Amino acid sequence: MNSISLKAGLVSLLLLPGCMVGPDYSRPSTGANSFFRFGGSSGSSSKTFGDLDWRSVYRDPALRDLIEEGLANNQDRKAAAARVIQAQANLASVRSRLVPSIGVGYGGELGDVTNKINPALSGDYESHGAALTMFDYEVDFWGKIRRSNEAAKAQLLASEEGERLVQQGLIAGIATAYLTLREQDEELAISKRTLKARQESQSLISAREKGGQSALPDVKQADVLVAEADAAIRQIEKQIAQLENQLSALCGRAPSAIRRGRAISDQGIVVSAPAGLQAGLLARRPDVRLSEQLLVAANARIGVAQAELLPRISLTASAGLSSNDFADLVKDPNRYWKIGPTVSLPLFTGGRLRAGVVGTQAARDEAEADYRGTVLQAMREVSDSLVSCSKNAGIREATGRVVDARTVALDLIQETFVNGATSYLDVLYNDQQLFAAELRHARARLDEVTAVVDLYRALGGGWDKSSVPGPIDPTK
Repeated sequence: MNSISLKAGLVSLLLLPGCMVGPDYSRPSTGANSFFRFGGSSGSSSKTFGDLDWRSVYRDPALRDLIEEGLANNQDRKAAAARVIQAQANLASVRSRLVPSIGVGYGGELGDVTNKINPALSGDYESHGAALTMFDYEVDFWGKIRRSNEAAKAQLLASEEGERLVQQGLIAGIATAYLTLREQDEELAISKRTLKARQESQSLISAREKGGQSALPDVKQADVLVAEADAAIRQIEKQIAQLENQLSALCGRAPSAIRRGRAISDQGIVVSAPAGLQAGLLARRPDVRLSEQLLVAANARIGVAQAELLPRISLTASAGLSSNDFADLVKDPNRYWKIGPTVSLPLFTGGRLRAGVVGTQAARDEAEADYRGTVLQAMREVSDSLVSCSKNAGIREATGRVVDARTVALDLIQETFVNGATSYLDVLYNDQQLFAAELRHARARLDEVTAVVDLYRALGGGWDKSSVPGPIDPTK
Protein backbone atom coordinates (compact mmCIF):
# COMPACT_ATOMS: atom_id res chain seq x y z
CA MET A 1 0.00 0.00 0.00
CA ASN A 2 1.49 3.37 -0.96
CA SER A 3 1.69 6.39 1.34
CA ILE A 4 -1.26 8.21 -0.28
CA SER A 5 -3.55 5.19 0.13
CA LEU A 6 -2.51 4.82 3.75
CA LYS A 7 -3.25 8.46 4.45
CA ALA A 8 -6.65 8.24 2.77
CA GLY A 9 -7.49 5.11 4.74
CA LEU A 10 -6.58 6.72 8.05
CA VAL A 11 -8.59 9.86 7.30
CA SER A 12 -11.57 7.72 6.34
CA LEU A 13 -11.22 5.81 9.60
CA LEU A 14 -11.29 9.08 11.55
CA LEU A 15 -14.42 10.27 9.77
CA LEU A 16 -16.24 6.94 9.81
CA PRO A 17 -19.15 7.21 12.25
CA GLY A 18 -19.75 3.47 12.38
CA CYS A 19 -22.90 2.04 13.88
CA MET A 20 -24.40 2.31 17.35
CA VAL A 21 -24.93 -0.95 19.16
CA GLY A 22 -27.56 -1.23 21.86
CA PRO A 23 -31.29 -0.44 21.82
CA ASP A 24 -32.61 3.00 20.94
CA TYR A 25 -34.90 4.49 23.58
CA SER A 26 -38.66 4.23 23.21
CA ARG A 27 -41.03 5.47 25.93
CA PRO A 28 -42.92 2.56 27.52
CA SER A 29 -46.69 2.55 27.44
CA THR A 30 -48.23 3.73 30.71
CA GLY A 31 -51.94 3.82 29.92
CA ALA A 32 -52.04 7.52 30.82
CA ASN A 33 -54.42 8.64 28.10
CA SER A 34 -57.76 9.37 29.81
CA PHE A 35 -59.27 11.77 32.31
CA PHE A 36 -58.51 11.42 35.98
CA ARG A 37 -60.95 9.65 38.22
CA PHE A 38 -63.11 12.29 39.95
CA GLY A 39 -61.60 14.88 37.60
CA GLY A 40 -64.51 15.34 35.23
CA SER A 41 -63.91 16.80 31.79
CA SER A 42 -61.17 19.32 31.04
CA GLY A 43 -63.58 21.34 28.91
CA SER A 44 -62.30 23.59 26.16
CA SER A 45 -59.48 25.15 28.20
CA SER A 46 -55.97 23.94 27.43
CA LYS A 47 -54.60 25.31 30.74
CA THR A 48 -54.82 23.00 33.73
CA PHE A 49 -54.52 23.69 37.45
CA GLY A 50 -51.01 22.22 37.44
CA ASP A 51 -49.91 24.75 34.78
CA LEU A 52 -50.68 27.77 36.98
CA ASP A 53 -47.81 29.72 38.52
CA TRP A 54 -47.62 29.22 42.29
CA ARG A 55 -48.12 32.95 42.86
CA SER A 56 -51.59 32.71 41.31
CA VAL A 57 -52.47 29.79 43.60
CA TYR A 58 -51.21 31.17 46.91
CA ARG A 59 -52.65 34.65 47.54
CA ASP A 60 -51.45 35.34 51.10
CA PRO A 61 -48.56 37.88 50.94
CA ALA A 62 -46.92 36.39 54.05
CA LEU A 63 -46.99 32.92 52.49
CA ARG A 64 -45.58 34.23 49.22
CA ASP A 65 -42.70 35.88 51.10
CA LEU A 66 -41.95 32.61 52.89
CA ILE A 67 -41.87 30.70 49.61
CA GLU A 68 -39.56 33.27 48.01
CA GLU A 69 -37.26 33.06 51.03
CA GLY A 70 -37.27 29.28 50.90
CA LEU A 71 -36.47 29.19 47.18
CA ALA A 72 -33.53 31.51 47.78
CA ASN A 73 -32.08 29.97 50.94
CA ASN A 74 -33.22 26.37 51.40
CA GLN A 75 -30.20 24.08 51.71
CA ASP A 76 -31.82 21.09 49.99
CA ARG A 77 -32.47 23.24 46.93
CA LYS A 78 -28.87 24.47 46.93
CA ALA A 79 -27.66 20.88 47.12
CA ALA A 80 -29.91 19.96 44.18
CA ALA A 81 -28.48 22.86 42.17
CA ALA A 82 -24.97 21.62 42.95
CA ARG A 83 -25.90 18.16 41.69
CA VAL A 84 -26.94 19.73 38.39
CA ILE A 85 -23.52 21.35 38.05
CA GLN A 86 -21.86 18.00 38.77
CA ALA A 87 -23.95 16.36 36.04
CA GLN A 88 -23.04 19.14 33.61
CA ALA A 89 -19.35 18.59 34.32
CA ASN A 90 -19.74 14.84 33.84
CA LEU A 91 -21.45 15.36 30.48
CA ALA A 92 -18.68 17.71 29.34
CA SER A 93 -16.12 15.09 30.36
CA VAL A 94 -17.86 12.32 28.42
CA ARG A 95 -18.32 14.53 25.36
CA SER A 96 -14.60 15.33 25.30
CA ARG A 97 -13.93 11.70 24.38
CA LEU A 98 -15.58 12.28 20.99
CA VAL A 99 -12.65 14.47 19.85
CA PRO A 100 -8.93 13.65 19.93
CA SER A 101 -6.75 14.83 22.81
CA ILE A 102 -3.75 16.76 21.51
CA GLY A 103 -0.69 17.89 23.40
CA VAL A 104 2.71 19.43 22.77
CA GLY A 105 6.03 18.47 24.26
CA TYR A 106 9.73 19.12 24.20
CA GLY A 107 12.55 16.77 25.11
CA GLY A 108 16.29 17.30 25.31
CA GLU A 109 19.13 14.94 26.14
CA LEU A 110 22.86 15.29 26.86
CA GLY A 111 25.12 12.29 27.33
CA ASP A 112 28.47 10.58 26.84
CA VAL A 113 29.14 7.30 24.99
CA THR A 114 32.25 5.13 25.18
CA ASN A 115 32.65 2.64 22.32
CA LYS A 116 35.72 0.43 22.76
CA ILE A 117 35.25 -1.34 19.45
CA ASN A 118 35.00 1.85 17.44
CA PRO A 119 36.47 4.72 19.46
CA ALA A 120 35.42 7.18 16.75
CA LEU A 121 31.85 6.73 17.93
CA SER A 122 32.75 7.67 21.46
CA GLY A 123 32.19 11.13 22.86
CA ASP A 124 29.53 13.52 24.01
CA TYR A 125 26.20 13.68 22.28
CA GLU A 126 23.20 15.98 22.31
CA SER A 127 19.63 15.65 20.96
CA HIS A 128 16.53 17.86 21.02
CA GLY A 129 12.98 17.31 19.88
CA ALA A 130 9.59 19.08 19.91
CA ALA A 131 6.38 17.31 18.94
CA LEU A 132 2.63 17.77 18.55
CA THR A 133 0.97 14.54 19.67
CA MET A 134 -2.51 13.07 19.38
CA PHE A 135 -2.88 10.76 22.33
CA ASP A 136 -4.57 7.37 22.19
CA TYR A 137 -7.87 8.31 20.50
CA GLU A 138 -10.63 5.73 20.38
CA VAL A 139 -12.61 5.76 17.15
CA ASP A 140 -16.27 5.52 18.16
CA PHE A 141 -16.99 2.87 15.54
CA TRP A 142 -19.57 0.99 17.64
CA GLY A 143 -21.13 4.02 19.30
CA LYS A 144 -19.80 3.33 22.79
CA ILE A 145 -18.84 6.94 23.40
CA ARG A 146 -22.06 8.23 21.85
CA ARG A 147 -24.08 5.91 24.08
CA SER A 148 -22.04 7.13 27.07
CA ASN A 149 -22.83 10.68 26.02
CA GLU A 150 -26.52 9.75 25.73
CA ALA A 151 -26.48 8.32 29.25
CA ALA A 152 -24.62 11.34 30.67
CA LYS A 153 -27.07 13.75 29.03
CA ALA A 154 -30.04 11.83 30.44
CA GLN A 155 -28.37 11.90 33.85
CA LEU A 156 -28.01 15.67 33.54
CA LEU A 157 -31.67 16.05 32.61
CA ALA A 158 -32.59 13.80 35.54
CA SER A 159 -30.60 16.01 37.91
CA GLU A 160 -32.37 19.09 36.53
CA GLU A 161 -35.72 17.39 37.12
CA GLY A 162 -34.48 16.52 40.59
CA GLU A 163 -33.88 20.20 41.28
CA ARG A 164 -37.39 21.01 40.05
CA LEU A 165 -38.76 18.22 42.22
CA VAL A 166 -37.04 19.71 45.27
CA GLN A 167 -38.48 23.13 44.37
CA GLN A 168 -41.96 21.70 43.94
CA GLY A 169 -41.78 19.82 47.24
CA LEU A 170 -40.37 22.87 49.01
CA ILE A 171 -43.22 25.11 47.86
CA ALA A 172 -45.83 22.53 48.86
CA GLY A 173 -44.08 21.94 52.20
CA ILE A 174 -43.94 25.64 53.06
CA ALA A 175 -47.57 26.14 52.03
CA THR A 176 -48.78 23.17 54.07
CA ALA A 177 -46.77 24.15 57.16
CA TYR A 178 -47.93 27.78 56.95
CA LEU A 179 -51.58 26.85 56.50
CA THR A 180 -51.31 24.41 59.41
CA LEU A 181 -49.78 27.23 61.47
CA ARG A 182 -52.71 29.52 60.66
CA GLU A 183 -55.15 26.72 61.57
CA GLN A 184 -53.34 26.25 64.89
CA ASP A 185 -53.66 30.00 65.44
CA GLU A 186 -57.40 29.59 65.00
CA GLU A 187 -57.48 26.63 67.40
CA LEU A 188 -55.55 28.74 69.91
CA ALA A 189 -58.10 31.55 69.58
CA ILE A 190 -60.95 29.05 70.05
CA SER A 191 -59.25 27.57 73.12
CA LYS A 192 -58.59 30.96 74.69
CA ARG A 193 -62.17 32.03 74.05
CA THR A 194 -63.41 28.78 75.55
CA LEU A 195 -61.11 29.17 78.58
CA LYS A 196 -62.40 32.66 79.22
CA ALA A 197 -66.04 31.50 79.02
CA ARG A 198 -65.32 28.55 81.30
CA GLN A 199 -63.53 30.74 83.83
CA GLU A 200 -66.57 33.01 83.94
CA SER A 201 -68.79 29.96 84.38
CA GLN A 202 -66.43 28.68 87.10
CA SER A 203 -66.77 31.97 88.99
CA LEU A 204 -70.55 31.79 88.68
CA ILE A 205 -70.70 28.20 89.93
CA SER A 206 -68.42 29.04 92.87
CA ALA A 207 -70.66 31.94 93.83
CA ARG A 208 -73.75 29.75 93.53
CA GLU A 209 -72.09 27.07 95.68
CA LYS A 210 -71.32 29.62 98.38
CA GLY A 211 -74.93 30.78 98.23
CA GLY A 212 -76.20 27.24 98.53
CA GLN A 213 -77.64 27.14 95.02
CA SER A 214 -75.10 24.63 93.64
CA ALA A 215 -73.28 21.66 95.08
CA LEU A 216 -69.53 21.22 95.43
CA PRO A 217 -69.40 18.60 92.63
CA ASP A 218 -70.61 21.32 90.23
CA VAL A 219 -67.63 23.47 91.22
CA LYS A 220 -65.23 20.57 90.61
CA GLN A 221 -66.80 19.90 87.23
CA ALA A 222 -66.31 23.56 86.34
CA ASP A 223 -62.69 23.20 87.42
CA VAL A 224 -62.36 20.26 85.01
CA LEU A 225 -63.57 22.38 82.11
CA VAL A 226 -61.11 25.17 82.92
CA ALA A 227 -58.19 22.73 83.24
CA GLU A 228 -59.06 21.04 79.93
CA ALA A 229 -59.05 24.37 78.08
CA ASP A 230 -55.81 25.42 79.76
CA ALA A 231 -54.14 22.12 78.76
CA ALA A 232 -55.38 22.51 75.19
CA ILE A 233 -53.87 26.00 75.00
CA ARG A 234 -50.48 24.77 76.18
CA GLN A 235 -50.52 21.91 73.67
CA ILE A 236 -51.43 24.21 70.79
CA GLU A 237 -48.78 26.76 71.78
CA LYS A 238 -46.18 23.97 71.68
CA GLN A 239 -47.34 22.92 68.19
CA ILE A 240 -47.28 26.52 66.98
CA ALA A 241 -43.68 26.96 68.14
CA GLN A 242 -42.65 23.72 66.42
CA LEU A 243 -44.38 24.75 63.18
CA GLU A 244 -42.52 28.07 63.29
CA ASN A 245 -39.27 26.16 63.71
CA GLN A 246 -40.19 23.92 60.78
CA LEU A 247 -40.96 26.88 58.54
CA SER A 248 -37.73 28.59 59.57
CA ALA A 249 -35.73 25.51 58.58
CA LEU A 250 -37.55 25.25 55.24
CA CYS A 251 -36.68 28.89 54.60
CA GLY A 252 -33.02 28.26 55.37
CA ARG A 253 -32.77 30.26 58.59
CA ALA A 254 -32.43 29.66 62.31
CA PRO A 255 -35.66 29.07 64.29
CA SER A 256 -37.55 32.33 64.67
CA ALA A 257 -41.03 33.80 64.73
CA ILE A 258 -43.09 33.65 61.54
CA ARG A 259 -44.99 36.64 60.22
CA ARG A 260 -48.71 35.97 59.84
CA GLY A 261 -50.91 37.00 56.95
CA ARG A 262 -54.46 36.04 56.17
CA ALA A 263 -56.55 33.87 58.48
CA ILE A 264 -57.10 30.25 57.49
CA SER A 265 -60.67 31.12 56.52
CA ASP A 266 -59.50 33.90 54.17
CA GLN A 267 -56.76 32.16 52.14
CA GLY A 268 -58.72 32.09 48.88
CA ILE A 269 -57.03 28.88 47.69
CA VAL A 270 -59.41 27.30 45.19
CA VAL A 271 -59.13 24.98 42.21
CA SER A 272 -59.40 27.51 39.41
CA ALA A 273 -58.64 25.26 36.41
CA PRO A 274 -59.42 21.65 35.38
CA ALA A 275 -57.16 18.72 36.15
CA GLY A 276 -56.69 17.84 32.47
CA LEU A 277 -55.64 14.50 31.01
CA GLN A 278 -53.62 11.84 32.75
CA ALA A 279 -51.09 11.96 29.91
CA GLY A 280 -50.30 15.55 30.88
CA LEU A 281 -48.55 14.29 34.00
CA LEU A 282 -45.71 13.01 31.81
CA ALA A 283 -44.93 16.59 30.87
CA ARG A 284 -45.71 18.36 34.17
CA ARG A 285 -44.53 16.21 37.08
CA PRO A 286 -40.78 16.46 37.75
CA ASP A 287 -40.67 13.04 39.43
CA VAL A 288 -42.15 11.39 36.32
CA ARG A 289 -39.74 13.28 34.04
CA LEU A 290 -36.83 12.40 36.34
CA SER A 291 -37.78 8.72 36.35
CA GLU A 292 -37.97 8.67 32.55
CA GLN A 293 -34.53 10.23 32.17
CA LEU A 294 -33.07 7.60 34.48
CA LEU A 295 -34.67 5.03 32.18
CA VAL A 296 -33.09 6.71 29.14
CA ALA A 297 -29.68 6.59 30.84
CA ALA A 298 -30.08 2.92 31.81
CA ASN A 299 -31.12 2.08 28.25
CA ALA A 300 -28.04 3.81 26.80
CA ARG A 301 -25.67 1.97 29.14
CA ILE A 302 -26.69 -1.31 27.50
CA GLY A 303 -25.02 -0.09 24.29
CA VAL A 304 -21.90 0.90 26.22
CA ALA A 305 -21.66 -2.59 27.73
CA GLN A 306 -22.29 -4.31 24.39
CA ALA A 307 -19.59 -2.22 22.69
CA GLU A 308 -17.05 -3.52 25.21
CA LEU A 309 -17.41 -6.96 23.58
CA LEU A 310 -16.35 -5.65 20.16
CA PRO A 311 -12.95 -4.66 18.73
CA ARG A 312 -11.55 -1.37 19.99
CA ILE A 313 -10.04 0.83 17.27
CA SER A 314 -7.75 3.61 18.39
CA LEU A 315 -5.31 6.01 16.73
CA THR A 316 -2.10 7.66 17.81
CA ALA A 317 -0.32 10.34 15.83
CA SER A 318 2.48 12.82 16.25
CA ALA A 319 4.43 15.37 14.20
CA GLY A 320 7.50 17.23 15.27
CA LEU A 321 11.02 18.57 14.88
CA SER A 322 14.35 17.08 15.95
CA SER A 323 18.03 18.05 15.83
CA ASN A 324 21.35 17.35 17.49
CA ASP A 325 21.72 20.95 18.50
CA PHE A 326 19.21 23.19 20.21
CA ALA A 327 19.92 26.08 17.81
CA ASP A 328 19.22 23.84 14.82
CA LEU A 329 15.84 22.89 16.32
CA VAL A 330 14.65 26.32 15.24
CA LYS A 331 16.90 27.07 12.23
CA ASP A 332 17.27 23.77 10.38
CA PRO A 333 15.50 20.89 12.16
CA ASN A 334 14.65 17.44 10.96
CA ARG A 335 10.93 17.06 10.44
CA TYR A 336 8.80 13.96 10.95
CA TRP A 337 5.20 12.76 11.37
CA LYS A 338 3.64 9.43 12.11
CA ILE A 339 0.17 8.02 12.54
CA GLY A 340 -1.01 4.53 13.23
CA PRO A 341 -4.14 2.62 14.16
CA THR A 342 -4.41 -0.02 16.89
CA VAL A 343 -7.08 -2.70 16.98
CA SER A 344 -7.67 -4.77 20.12
CA LEU A 345 -10.27 -7.44 20.80
CA PRO A 346 -10.98 -9.00 24.20
CA LEU A 347 -10.63 -12.78 23.97
CA PHE A 348 -11.01 -13.92 27.56
CA THR A 349 -12.25 -11.83 30.49
CA GLY A 350 -13.73 -14.54 32.67
CA GLY A 351 -17.27 -13.57 31.67
CA ARG A 352 -16.91 -10.06 33.08
CA LEU A 353 -17.98 -8.24 29.90
CA ARG A 354 -21.00 -10.44 29.22
CA ALA A 355 -22.02 -10.13 32.85
CA GLY A 356 -21.83 -6.38 32.37
CA VAL A 357 -24.30 -6.58 29.49
CA VAL A 358 -26.70 -8.71 31.54
CA GLY A 359 -26.38 -6.31 34.45
CA THR A 360 -27.16 -3.23 32.35
CA GLN A 361 -30.18 -4.96 30.81
CA ALA A 362 -31.49 -5.80 34.27
CA ALA A 363 -30.84 -2.21 35.40
CA ARG A 364 -32.85 -1.00 32.41
CA ASP A 365 -35.74 -3.32 33.37
CA GLU A 366 -35.59 -1.98 36.92
CA ALA A 367 -35.66 1.62 35.66
CA GLU A 368 -38.66 0.86 33.46
CA ALA A 369 -40.54 -0.68 36.37
CA ASP A 370 -39.70 2.38 38.49
CA TYR A 371 -40.94 4.66 35.72
CA ARG A 372 -44.24 2.82 35.35
CA GLY A 373 -44.65 2.79 39.12
CA THR A 374 -43.96 6.52 39.34
CA VAL A 375 -46.63 7.23 36.71
CA LEU A 376 -49.19 5.04 38.49
CA GLN A 377 -48.40 6.65 41.83
CA ALA A 378 -48.82 10.08 40.25
CA MET A 379 -52.24 9.09 38.90
CA ARG A 380 -53.27 7.84 42.32
CA GLU A 381 -52.11 11.02 44.07
CA VAL A 382 -54.09 13.19 41.66
CA SER A 383 -57.23 11.06 42.04
CA ASP A 384 -56.91 11.08 45.84
CA SER A 385 -56.51 14.87 45.85
CA LEU A 386 -59.45 15.35 43.49
CA VAL A 387 -61.82 13.35 45.69
CA SER A 388 -60.53 15.22 48.75
CA CYS A 389 -61.19 18.56 47.08
CA SER A 390 -64.70 17.49 46.06
CA LYS A 391 -65.62 16.22 49.54
CA ASN A 392 -63.77 18.47 51.98
CA ALA A 393 -65.88 21.55 51.29
CA GLY A 394 -68.97 19.57 52.24
CA ILE A 395 -67.26 18.25 55.36
CA ARG A 396 -66.31 21.78 56.39
CA GLU A 397 -69.87 22.99 55.86
CA ALA A 398 -71.27 20.06 57.86
CA THR A 399 -68.91 20.64 60.78
CA GLY A 400 -69.90 24.30 60.69
CA ARG A 401 -73.54 23.32 61.11
CA VAL A 402 -72.56 21.12 64.05
CA VAL A 403 -70.86 24.12 65.70
CA ASP A 404 -73.97 26.27 65.18
CA ALA A 405 -76.24 23.59 66.63
CA ARG A 406 -73.92 22.93 69.59
CA THR A 407 -73.71 26.67 70.34
CA VAL A 408 -77.51 26.98 70.50
CA ALA A 409 -77.79 23.79 72.55
CA LEU A 410 -75.22 25.01 75.11
CA ASP A 411 -76.99 28.35 75.47
CA LEU A 412 -80.28 26.57 76.14
CA ILE A 413 -78.73 24.08 78.59
CA GLN A 414 -77.00 26.89 80.52
CA GLU A 415 -80.29 28.79 80.72
CA THR A 416 -82.13 25.76 82.08
CA PHE A 417 -79.30 25.13 84.56
CA VAL A 418 -79.51 28.68 85.87
CA ASN A 419 -83.26 28.14 86.30
CA GLY A 420 -82.55 24.92 88.18
CA ALA A 421 -84.22 22.68 85.61
CA THR A 422 -81.13 20.57 84.79
CA SER A 423 -77.84 19.47 86.36
CA TYR A 424 -74.43 20.88 85.66
CA LEU A 425 -73.46 17.55 84.08
CA ASP A 426 -75.56 18.53 81.07
CA VAL A 427 -73.70 21.84 80.86
CA LEU A 428 -70.38 20.01 81.18
CA TYR A 429 -71.22 17.55 78.40
CA ASN A 430 -72.51 20.17 75.94
CA ASP A 431 -69.61 22.53 76.64
CA GLN A 432 -67.10 19.78 75.91
CA GLN A 433 -68.96 18.80 72.76
CA LEU A 434 -69.03 22.39 71.50
CA PHE A 435 -65.29 22.82 72.12
CA ALA A 436 -64.53 19.60 70.22
CA ALA A 437 -66.89 20.61 67.39
CA GLU A 438 -65.16 23.99 66.98
CA LEU A 439 -61.75 22.33 66.81
CA ARG A 440 -63.04 19.79 64.24
CA HIS A 441 -64.45 22.63 62.17
CA ALA A 442 -61.08 24.41 62.17
CA ARG A 443 -59.33 21.18 61.11
CA ALA A 444 -61.90 20.59 58.38
CA ARG A 445 -61.10 24.04 57.02
CA LEU A 446 -57.39 23.13 57.04
CA ASP A 447 -58.14 19.85 55.23
CA GLU A 448 -60.05 21.83 52.62
CA VAL A 449 -57.17 24.16 51.75
CA THR A 450 -54.37 21.60 52.07
CA ALA A 451 -56.26 19.29 49.69
CA VAL A 452 -55.88 22.02 47.07
CA VAL A 453 -52.16 22.27 47.89
CA ASP A 454 -51.86 18.50 47.46
CA LEU A 455 -53.75 18.60 44.15
CA TYR A 456 -51.58 21.41 42.83
CA ARG A 457 -48.43 19.46 43.67
CA ALA A 458 -49.87 16.16 42.37
CA LEU A 459 -50.68 17.79 39.03
CA GLY A 460 -47.08 18.95 38.69
CA GLY A 461 -47.54 22.55 39.83
CA GLY A 462 -44.97 24.52 41.77
CA TRP A 463 -41.95 24.94 39.51
CA ASP A 464 -40.97 27.29 36.69
CA LYS A 465 -41.88 25.57 33.42
CA SER A 466 -40.26 28.36 31.37
CA SER A 467 -36.89 26.83 32.25
CA VAL A 468 -37.69 23.56 30.48
CA PRO A 469 -36.16 23.17 26.99
CA GLY A 470 -38.07 21.90 24.01
CA PRO A 471 -38.26 18.25 22.89
CA ILE A 472 -34.98 16.48 23.47
CA ASP A 473 -33.27 13.96 21.21
CA PRO A 474 -31.50 11.69 23.70
CA THR A 475 -29.09 10.39 21.02
CA LYS A 476 -27.42 13.77 20.55
